[in-house]
Amino acid sequence: MKKITLCALFLCGTFMFGQQLSTNPDAPYGSNSDQQPAERGTAVTLSHSVNPFTVDTGGVACWNSANGEYRDNAFARTYDLATDFAIAGDFEIQAVEWGQGTGDDGKVIDVNIYTVDFEDLSVALFTLIASESFTISSADDLSLITYPITALIPAGSIVAVEVFAPDEGTVANQRLFPGFNLSGQTQTAWLKSDGTGTGGANTGCGIPWTDSNTVVADPQEYVINLVGEEVVLGVGDNIADLVNIYPNPATTQLNVEVPSGVDILEVKLYDVLGKDTGARLVNGTVDVSALSRGVYVLSVNTSKGALTEKIVKR
Repeated sequence: MKKITLCALFLCGTFMFGQQLSTNPDAPYGSNSDQQPAERGTAVTLSHSVNPFTVDTGGVACWNSANGEYRDNAFARTYDLATDFAIAGDFEIQAVEWGQGTGDDGKVIDVNIYTVDFEDLSVALFTLIASESFTISSADDLSLITYPITALIPAGSIVAVEVFAPDEGTVANQRLFPGFNLSGQTQTAWLKSDGTGTGGANTGCGIPWTDSNTVVADPQEYVINLVGEEVVLGVGDNIADLVNIYPNPATTQLNVEVPSGVDILEVKLYDVLGKDTGARLVNGTVDVSALSRGVYVLSVNTSKGALTEKIVKR
């Protein structure tokens, strides 16, 4: 009954606003091949897809099929590291794998990594950890794409991975549709299109974070995988590999993260002449908003050793 009600709502939206949740009518349909995962060394792939490596078909997105205008769409999955994957330590993300249904050449998307307090994204509090932009190619339709993105996630966290495709306003045929297969899933996938994205008409389809399987009658079980490895500290670990400093360049603040087995003893930021700027680490961040543009040197002293890193303020 819930699916029927939601479908009826979106059909009303089509009549009133000219935009709806629908697939790409020109999308190809793939075959269920036995694609094997790539060799990853010590890295592991976290997935809630029963078959995390095959993309059979494309899902729905909010767009105007009459004129090709694309609204904002966010596709996401969550990963409870300890509960769902028995990862006890910090987790170092190396990449996100995304199943692309169809995409138009030149469409730019954002891959965002968050920590959240609940796997139910409709009530979760989001903290952005990392974000990277990528350009879509139609040559990748019905395939699993690897997007390099790095982040250090503290032990016990719930991670949310979002693939965000922004509103394109009146520009036609700059679309992205999610990909999935019909093998099933072990956890909820999420869709949002509420007009809060940047650019364009900012109208969306009026959908807050919602279980993607409830928005239309057909399954919408996105293939979104998280690739990385658990951080296990040992004798002789390179401290530079354990400390995560971002963003760099920085504009207002600098974040400094370390694994749970490492303690930060002192953080100082020096200018190029070696003068201490007075900026200090408070709750994991260094406020650099008052500093002039230029190059600085960050000194981080930890229980596992010390390192310095060049920082650009812009």
